[in-house]
Amino acid sequence: MNKMIRTNVDRVFRSIVAQNALHNLNSIPHSDVFYKEMESLYGLTKSELDIIISILRESHKILVMEISREDKNRKLEKVLGYVDADLVTLQKLKDVFHRALSDDYEKENGKKKTAHQIIRELIPRLQYINHTPLGRVLNKAIMLDEYIHMLEKDYKEYTEEWKDDNIQIQLDINSELLRDFTDKKKQEVPAEEDEPVQKPKAAYVRAVDTPQHREYLEQVSSGSVNKLLQIYGVDFFFRVNLRKCNFDFISQALDTGVIDRKKDLMDLKEMLKTIKGNIGSDAELEKHYDEIMSLDRKISRLISFSSK
Repeated sequence: MNKMIRTNVDRVFRSIVAQNALHNLNSIPHSDVFYKEMESLYGLTKSELDIIISILRESHKILVMEISREDKNRKLEKVLGYVDADLVTLQKLKDVFHRALSDDYEKENGKKKTAHQIIRELIPRLQYINHTPLGRVLNKAIMLDEYIHMLEKDYKEYTEEWKDDNIQIQLDINSELLRDFTDKKKQEVPAEEDEPVQKPKAAYVRAVDTPQHREYLEQVSSGSVNKLLQIYGVDFFFRVNLRKCNFDFISQALDTGVIDRKKDLMDLKEMLKTIKGNIGSDAELEKHYDEIMSLDRKISRLISFSSK
């Protein structure tokens, strides 16, 4: 097994443990922030982190809790939290968040109640307060309670010996996939804008084999994005570049601000949704996983701020 793979798994685990040890309201790493930190510190991609988190979870090194659910209507993504699967750590975190729950409840309602009383009262309303500060603290308090009971009940599966044996199994299972990501990053060379048109992938986007398409390709190297849009239109611009897997080029075009209408962004997100649905069955798309997901997140942010 590649030593770097084990090093990266250990780095992620130690980062979770270190944050848990803060023993304050920031003690549980949130997936949306944690992934960015790991990418910044260690250069790990989302795909690599997904696998590393899975390795740590399946080997019972960590526990993964849902802090807040996805809310498509409000364009809010699901947020997960990570905690060391250690009974002492869990108990200390429980004390922190039970106390915080009582304090937050008292501030909002002017009444002092124990954490367990508040949990019984608010559980029926959890879906409505899911993304509020009180809702997030409530979720953490509930899950920490459940995890403590689970570790006490199934304690044999959370001994250090059990964890060490099973993390080795998980590393063996996933090492080849993680090694592939590492090799791809080493070999990755930025694609030229005028590289040959890739074979159409009908499974994820219709080919645009028209004379207009050939004219467009001639314009790419010499014309600005704005000029291309004026000549060919936003829809055609999206479809040609999605077909060619020019996800970074589309992202750069969005950065210029010339494409900012909410309808155009929504159309692009729908096209990208089809592509994302075919990543697992298309080897070419898998090579562009990070670019696709990065573009998808950028589109979501721009839609949120678009007023047109």
